[in-house]
This record gives sequence, C-alpha cells and structure tokens, in this order.
Amino acid sequence: MQRLLHAAAFAALSLVASCATQHRQPPVVVDTFIVHMTETPMPSQSVHKLSPTKERALLAPYRIKIDALDAQIVTLLGARFDVVRDVAALKAEHGIHPILPDRIEEVVQHARAKAQKSGVDPKLIEQIYRILIDAACQLETDYSHAQETKTQ
Repeated sequence: MQRLLHAAAFAALSLVASCATQHRQPPVVVDTFIVHMTETPMPSQSVHKLSPTKERALLAPYRIKIDALDAQIVTLLGARFDVVRDVAALKAEHGIHPILPDRIEEVVQHARAKAQKSGVDPKLIEQIYRILIDAACQLETDYSHAQETKTQ
C-alpha cells in the first residue's frame, strides 16, 4: 500500500516537474551541473511528420531537464519521509496521536497558497499533498502500532 502511495506521489510530482519548464524558473542544481530552466518557444506546427530519431532529438533537452527535476523530487521526498519517521518516533515517545487533522489542513492550505503564487494549479498540488500526507500518516500510524506492540 505504501509503495503504491509513494509511486502515486512521485507520478503526480513528476507532472508538476514537467510543468515547471513552462514557468520561468531559476536554474536547478543537480549534483554537479546546472540545468537552466528557461522557457523555449515551441516550434511552429509542421505539416511534415518528424522521424522518431528527430522527435527524440527535439525532445532530448526537455527530457534531460525533466529527469534532473525528477531526481531532485525523489531526493526531496526521501528527505521529507526521513523527517516523517523522526516525527513518528517523537509522537510515539510522547504519546501524541499520529494523525493531527488541523496540521494536515494547515500543510495542504500552505501548499495551495505556494502553488497559487507559483502559477501551478492549486487543485493539483492539493491532490499531490493529500497523497503525501496519507502516506506520512500511514507511516506514523504503523510506527505507533509497532511501538505499542513492543511495549505489550
């Protein structure tokens, strides 16, 4: 179940990454190189069908940018879930319920506001964050149950 949620979150975030090239974004640092996120005009519609080789060549620079952004998204998701695991341990240690509805809504609304300012569809971002939060809540609940089982 968790893998499915993580896969869904990654897929949704990949969509956001692919849309980022449409919004003039600053350069993105990936490992030791920089991918410049500049808007490139779309080629005019042609009546001639491109060969698969030419299509790949035309799309290659965009795919490199998307792949670099996807790598960052996955790294950030890993870091986010590392923090979630720390929070799960802290909540279990202090008897704090793993799911806090007010905090969930606060995170979602904050993400929607950032999306609005960034020119990204707030509904899409809300969907992505609800998937992330569901996975985080499941992780925290599983951790809490595991800790309860150990103490019994």
